[in-house]
Amino acid sequence: MTGDDIMPSDELLTAFIDGELDSEERDRIESLLEQDSGVADRLEFLMRANLDYRHSFAPLLGEAPVGRLQSMLAAAGTKPTPVLTGGVGRRGLLGAVAASVLVGILVGRVGFDWFDEDGEGSDEWRGLVAQYMSLYDSQTLSGVLPTAAEQAAELSDINRRLDMRMTPEQLDFDDLDYKRAQVLAYDGKPLAQILYLDPDSGPLAFCIVRSDGKPAPMRTEQRNGMTVVHWADGSHALMLIGHAPETRMLDLAEALIDRLSA
Repeated sequence: MTGDDIMPSDELLTAFIDGELDSEERDRIESLLEQDSGVADRLEFLMRANLDYRHSFAPLLGEAPVGRLQSMLAAAGTKPTPVLTGGVGRRGLLGAVAASVLVGILVGRVGFDWFDEDGEGSDEWRGLVAQYMSLYDSQTLSGVLPTAAEQAAELSDINRRLDMRMTPEQLDFDDLDYKRAQVLAYDGKPLAQILYLDPDSGPLAFCIVRSDGKPAPMRTEQRNGMTVVHWADGSHALMLIGHAPETRMLDLAEALIDRLSA
């Protein structure tokens, strides 16, 4: 795909379904639907989806500071999503969920902390990240084709923001396609997300947050049909999440631990 023909995000396609796009953007999506069967298939999937997003994320919507979120999106160069009278549209809902999970807007929630006593990230945080990751599928990332220079720049930003010294070689896996790395922050707590596409199992993410807790051993759990492997090194909490079998996820996590500690 060219730059103009890149796979639209699920948020953008959902806005198209809900009639929330301006005429120029709507025409662009319609053109992609005629030219690319992958885009058409993804739109059909979203149209058939019957997930009760409003009910599932009602507590999150009630706590998300919408005004601050819109300001943050505007500052990041993202067009704010409209809040509909009487409720939040699906596009706004997905945007609020994504930003709330990754930026950490729920830090102020009663009983919610970024880190538990092991310093490896709270149980609830892992659950929210899993909910967000469950919105991805292979087509979501198939059109993302970063250059080596872009990957190096993204990793440099992560290293600077999280005080790390990772190299592209440490994060390179022959059987995983690197897609994107980004850092989001809330009140000085940076969260890094490094996204891969596994040809066999789909999207996979390596997530890192700062932690002042003690080191914690590698553990596994199942969330939203995905395997989560999480651990802590004393200064950072780390997790790997994806649809690959548990043995595969453990092998990848062990490889990451070995490479990052070398």
